Amino acid sequence: MSKEYKRFSFRMSGFGFNRRISNKQKMVRTYQPTYQLNPRKRFNIENVEKILKRIVNSELADVEYSEKLIPDLCISLAENIRTAIKEENYDRYRIIVAVTMGQRRQQSVHMFHSFLWDHERDAFASHNFENCHIYANVVVYGVYFD
Repeated sequence: MSKEYKRFSFRMSGFGFNRRISNKQKMVRTYQPTYQLNPRKRFNIENVEKILKRIVNSELADVEYSEKLIPDLCISLAENIRTAIKEENYDRYRIIVAVTMGQRRQQSVHMFHSFLWDHERDAFASHNFENCHIYANVVVYGVYFD
C-alpha cells in the first residue's frame, strides 16, 4: 500500500485576501536605507492645534458626563483626530493621540506626560475643553522616526 502525495495549491479570497498559497518560496523585497535625516514636511503645531480645536469643540459641545458613554467617546475622538492629522501627510512621523476626559466637579486637574524627546524634530500640540459637565484634555504628539 503506497500513498501518493500530490502537490496542492488553493486560493483564498474575501476579507482582503487574494493570494495564491502554495509550497513555492515567495520572493521577499528588501529596501536600501534612505539615510534621510529630516522629514519632507515638518510637524506644524499651529495647523494641528486648529484641527484639534475644530474637532474637539464640535464633538464635545453638548456632551454630558456618563460613565458608559465617555470611554467610547474618548476612543472615537482619538481616532477622528488621528485620521484628520494623518490626512495632512506628515511623512516619517508617528502620530500619537492622548484623550483624557472627566466629570467636572469643582476640582482641579494637573496632567503631565514625559517622553524621551528630540527637540529638533519631535513636536506636540494640545487643546483643553470645558463645558458645565465635562473637561477634556487632548494632546497630539508627532514623533519623528528614521
